[in-house]
Parts: sequence; C-alpha cells; structure tokens
Amino acid sequence: MSSSNRARSATSHTPFPQGRRGWRHRLSAVAAATIALALQPVLLPVSNAATAAVDTLLSQGKPVTASSTESAGFAASNAVDGSTTTRWASVEGHDPEWVRVDLGASSNVTRVVLNWEAAYGKSYKIQTSPDGTTWSDIFSTTTGNGATDDLTVSGTGRYVRMYGTARGTTYGYSLYEFQVYGTSGTGSTPTPTPTPTVTPTPTVTPTPTVTPTPTVTPTPTPTATPTGQVTLLSQGKPATASSTESAGFAASNAVDGSTTTRWSSVEGHDPEWVRVDLGASSNVTRVVLNWEAAYGKSYKIQTSPDGTTWSDIFSTTTGNGATDDLTVSGTGRYVRMYGTARGTTYGYSLYEFQVYGTSGTGSTPTPTPTPTVTPTPTVTPTPTVTPTPTPTPTSTSGVDLTDPRKKEIAMELVSSAENSSLDWKAQYKYIEDIKDGRGYTAGIIGFCSGTGDMLDLVELYTSRVPGNVLAKYLPALRSVNGTSSHTGLDPNFPADWARAAADPAFQKAQDDERDRVYFNPAVSQAKADGLRALGQFIYYDAIVMHGPGTDSVSFGGIRATAMKNAKTPAQGGNETTYLNAFLDARKAAMLTEAAHDDTSRVDTEQRVFLQAGNFNLNPPLDWHTYGDAYHIS
Repeated sequence: MSSSNRARSATSHTPFPQGRRGWRHRLSAVAAATIALALQPVLLPVSNAATAAVDTLLSQGKPVTASSTESAGFAASNAVDGSTTTRWASVEGHDPEWVRVDLGASSNVTRVVLNWEAAYGKSYKIQTSPDGTTWSDIFSTTTGNGATDDLTVSGTGRYVRMYGTARGTTYGYSLYEFQVYGTSGTGSTPTPTPTPTVTPTPTVTPTPTVTPTPTVTPTPTPTATPTGQVTLLSQGKPATASSTESAGFAASNAVDGSTTTRWSSVEGHDPEWVRVDLGASSNVTRVVLNWEAAYGKSYKIQTSPDGTTWSDIFSTTTGNGATDDLTVSGTGRYVRMYGTARGTTYGYSLYEFQVYGTSGTGSTPTPTPTPTVTPTPTVTPTPTVTPTPTPTPTSTSGVDLTDPRKKEIAMELVSSAENSSLDWKAQYKYIEDIKDGRGYTAGIIGFCSGTGDMLDLVELYTSRVPGNVLAKYLPALRSVNGTSSHTGLDPNFPADWARAAADPAFQKAQDDERDRVYFNPAVSQAKADGLRALGQFIYYDAIVMHGPGTDSVSFGGIRATAMKNAKTPAQGGNETTYLNAFLDARKAAMLTEAAHDDTSRVDTEQRVFLQAGNFNLNPPLDWHTYGDAYHIS
C-alpha cells in the first residue's frame, strides 16, 4: 500500500469502541456468527441457541386475533405466517393494543420472539391464558426499544398474547413475526367452540358443500399460491440426509429454525442430499437455502410422494452460496436438496432448509390420489415455466448482489474507498498497524489483531490447513485480543501473513469470513427490506464501516433511523425515498466521528447511482471517492 492509500484506509478504522471494529471487541469469537443473525429479522441470537434446539415453534400458522388492525393488509394472521415481508399493525396512536395466538392446546411456553417493525412497543407484557379471558403476566418491560426481542419466559396456557400499554412511536404497534416456543400439550380445551360462531356470521355456510369434496381442495391452492399466502411447512419436521460430517451437524439442524446450527455432509464427496418429510402431500411454492461457506454449485430441488420416486422442480449448475430464495412449483410429501457438485473442496452445509407452500391433510395414503389430480388441470405444464427463474441470474440486469458479477462490483466499490484501488484481491497480503488502537490491520476487509476477527480468521484457516504458517501465532492472537499490543507477533508476523496470502486456502478463508460477518447478513437484510442490488450494496458498505450494532452509529441504528423517516419497499414504501433516508442517516452517523468526516463514498458514489435510478447496479459505473475518479465498464 502506498502512503496515500494508508491514509485513506485509516479513515475506516476509528478508535475503540466506535467504527467497524469496536463492536467485535465486545464479543467472543463465537458471537461473530450472532452478529450476522442480528441483522436478519427471522434469525435468533446465539444466547438462545440451546433453547431453539429443544423447543418447538408452536405459534406458526395458528389462529390469531388482535385488538385492532391498521387496514386489511396488516391482518393479525401476518404475525404468525413465517414471513418477514408481511406484518400485523394496530391502529395508529392508541393504547393499549394486543395481538394473541391460540396454540390449540394448553402448552408450556419457554420463549417468545417479537420481531418489531419500526412501530414498536416501549411498554408491553407477554401474557398466557387457559381460556382467552383470564390472563397471567410472564414477562413485562417499560424499556422496549424495538428491533427483535428474544425473551426467555416460563408459563402455561393455550393462548399467548403481546399486550402493549405504551407505544415507542407516534404510530401503533407492528410485528413482522410473533413467535411462541415451548412444548405443546395434547388435546384441546372446549374453548374452540367460539371459533365456529365466527364462521356462521359471514355467509360462508354454502362453502361446506365444497369442503367435503377432496378434489376441490387442491384447486384453490394454486390460486392462493401466486398471492403469496403460503406457510413455512418444513420447520421442526423429520429430516434425514445422505451423510453427516459428525453428530453435531445432524440433518435436523437444517429445519430447526436456528441459523446457529447447521447440517453438513461428509467432505469431498458427491452427490449428497438432505430431505424433509412434510407429513402430508403439499403444494410447494418456495424453497430457501441458507448456505454455510460449503455450498452447492450444482444441485436440484426435488419432490416425492413416497421418498423413493423424485421429480425435479428446480435445477442449477451456477450456485454461488449465500442464500438462495427459489420460486418453485411442485407437489409431494418429501422435499430434498440433491447436490451433484460442491462449490468448495468440503461438503454441503445448510444453516436452514426452508420449504414453503400449502399443506395437505393426512399422511402417506393421500399422496397417491394427488398425482391423478395434478395431470387433470394444466398445472403440470406450469413447472416448465417455473424453471425460467434460473436463466435470470445469468443476466447482469435485475439480479441481486449474490450474482458473481454483481458481487465483484461490490468488492471493487468498497475497495475504492478502503484501499484507493479497485484491485481488492491485492489486499489479501496487506498488513500494517495504522495506529488506531486495534493492533495490526490486515487482509481484504481489515481484520484486526485487537478486535477478535483476525483471531477468528486464523482459527478458521488453521481448522482447514493445520500447521499453516500462521498457526503458531494463535496463542499470541488470543493474548493480544482487545489490545493494540504486538506481543508474540513481532517481528515475523507481517512477513508470515504475506506468505500465507499466497495460499488459495487462506484467500478462501478471508472471503468466507468477510461473507459470514458482513456480506451475507447485509444482503439478506436488504432483500428482506425489498431492496435491489444497489440497496444491498449500500447496506453492505455501511456494515463494513460501521459494524452491525444497534447504537445510533452502527448499521442497526442507522437502519432504524431511516425506517422512522421512510418505509422500506417491503413495507410498501418507495425505494428511492427509503434509500435517501438511509444515506441521510448514515451520513449523519459518519459526521459524528472525525475519522469519517469525508462522506464522499455516500455523496459522490452511492447517491450518484441512486439519482441515476440504477437500482440494479448495472455497469458502466462512474464515481468519485476522496476526489479520485473510478470507472467500471
């Protein structure tokens, strides 16, 4: 690095605890994964990983009611549909308000997760009830601050509700998801009889004539599918796999609702698969694969009525990891990911394998009649149309940041600000102490010896290449973590780092840590917010500089500020308006720190693309950072 590059690189490394390094100093190595989770609304903190593994999600898809709804588009059922693109919202400006779920039987409740929209509860209670009338408090707070509240509780009841007594904003209460975990009792209480009294009230009495006819039930489901009224079918269901790397990476980890656990196949072998038994023949409309670093380059999604005969509903040979959110169309009781070519030298590994759709009733016998129903309508030709999503990623227009070309553009854009160069790959060998209190700063994303992420990186590299040139420094890296000291590292650590950087395995380890801590969480959150490639890059660049904390100058705080001023596209807002609000909030956060007072990466880079309406981040791209001109053709 030239001296001018060094000076500019230093602008991204501010003293503890601000900037993009200090947040990691406050966390253990394991918690780096948690930071990635904190960005995705549906993901769960590490502190509750053990709970998630043993408890069951009881609330999803269950009957739910609320004290009020802002409009028909914000129904109470949205809070338990397993999707963070829908939400329940109460009427604005009124207290108290509540939303409650009927678990169907008396249950032991051990955990409640509230995934708030910008309109959150400052004071609220979690309550249980045996009958929906008499309520007991199992949690209470007057200091709620929005985002995601993951609560360990203890209580028993058939009904669970969030009872809000003081709003955190001038609006109402709004939840993307209201998740209740625990162990369910068996048998329901006589109280379900109120529910039939609701069905007679509308003139739905003619509909019973349709319900007896099993052949009619499949027909509504195709029409419901395009509307997006689907349910997460796979969570907690029986899962099996062709192989597992070890007992700690069981197939069941891929359907447990937690991204702190994962399924992994044995290393170095093709083909491998993981499958889930949905319990009944179901219409499958969407599959989400949340890959670990060991991903599938070529794989298929397949359905089966019996676990023996399989039909392809999706196929790709250009998988690139991260998260694959696939629109599919198929029917079956069993769904599997069938991997034919690994993307790495390791195996296949999935944090989560989520299957969405509409479930049938009954078990194995029911699937056999269903094939006779599917040929009759022209639904079988439709699957030939659904594979059309696969060509879309090959085009550079309209794809997200996980597309290899778009990801390369993102790396070059960040490098122009971090390294005054588009050649981000030249930074694998970069290492120096820039005197910011974090010891050595090194590599493609600025891993620091004083903040724990350099230690995480070298541990990952050593797990893959035991006895590598940096392995001997692990005791020293553990010792200097949290300090600016070089004790045990000098004089040879910089030279050995540069030697390691010539090893493709070390370069891959740097790429994987960058993706795990920064890139994947940023892109996942942006996609959940309804943002295209430009918005995904804007999120990524913000996390690189500010870290994903929740304080006002970290990514989470910047996003929260933006959402108070504009709705995300997923909330029905305008994409330009929201991204301008985000960039305003980010610029304000940068200006609180002297080291970030040059905001050109916002003003003369990201804002330029936004003003041009280049939401897909399509080249050619021209911009300035720190006064220097850059071009990508």
